[in-house]
Amino acid sequence: MTYPTLNERLKGSAGYQLWESTLAEQCGAFHPEPPLNEGIESFEGTIMPAQMTIPGYAGAKIGTNCPHIHRDIKDIKRDGHDFFYLVHQVAGNSTMVHCENQSTLNPGDLVLLDSSRPSDFYFSGMSEQISLVIPRHRIEVKGKGQKLKLNNKINATSRTGVVAGLITHQFFERSDEDKELEALMDALISLIRPSVASSENAPLSYSAKVQQTYFEKALHYIDARLANFELNPDMIAGELGTSKRTLQRIFAQQGLSIGRYILDRRLDRCASEFESETDIQKISAVAFAWGFNDVSHFSRAFKTRFGVSPRCFRSKGNPHGEH
Repeated sequence: MTYPTLNERLKGSAGYQLWESTLAEQCGAFHPEPPLNEGIESFEGTIMPAQMTIPGYAGAKIGTNCPHIHRDIKDIKRDGHDFFYLVHQVAGNSTMVHCENQSTLNPGDLVLLDSSRPSDFYFSGMSEQISLVIPRHRIEVKGKGQKLKLNNKINATSRTGVVAGLITHQFFERSDEDKELEALMDALISLIRPSVASSENAPLSYSAKVQQTYFEKALHYIDARLANFELNPDMIAGELGTSKRTLQRIFAQQGLSIGRYILDRRLDRCASEFESETDIQKISAVAFAWGFNDVSHFSRAFKTRFGVSPRCFRSKGNPHGEH
């Protein structure tokens, strides 16, 4: 596909179709609504894909006069993407409605959004944004008592906002140095993480302490038995001496589902093994070793979580590929 450049202003229905398809390819499925006054023929927009060669990452610099762009449950299910968007407002203003929060972005502001949750973008006149796609595992907060603050504005005038904004523009400059781009992305993620992670330090009630104890025991039990493909919520609840419903409620209070947590932990272990292994094993052998009994399901789940296939992920550190 031949992509437009940022200087190429796309107009009318033909321009809208190219703009929308490029947006979908780079950032996932969205529903842009053309200006209401003259419909699709009054559309104007610009879009330029990021110069990303890092597996799992993507993005675009997007300009549009569309007043409303949204992503709903059907879009999420259709494209199957599971990552975070880091949105940097470059010009104009926008209002984000996401995760029951609303934020208004002025030029230079940034915000983190979750692709697996619905989003509504509202614009007034022409607006330009940078949207970077970042694999979920790079952003997720692992610390105890911490949760992500989604749709929480990083102000343009803050030190983090100033530096993060400068870095986002670097992904649209041509570079043949993969290591340089990867270092920039590592720096950007490290920079924004304190701004998107919240610590919950309020004293816990007795009931909350009991639930936290159950939760930590469940995590320990799961990690110790990831290789067992029969591991399931009933087994975990039985070991902890509680009901499956209670266990599901405890995980839900942490913003997790048991099945999803087990899947993600298995995928993380496989990815870690692909990165550190010295004796190259078949991808199927690694999958089976960590509790998967269906290689096709494993491959689809791995690509959803990390943005690339297991083969591509591993070949990054193994130039000889599959054996």
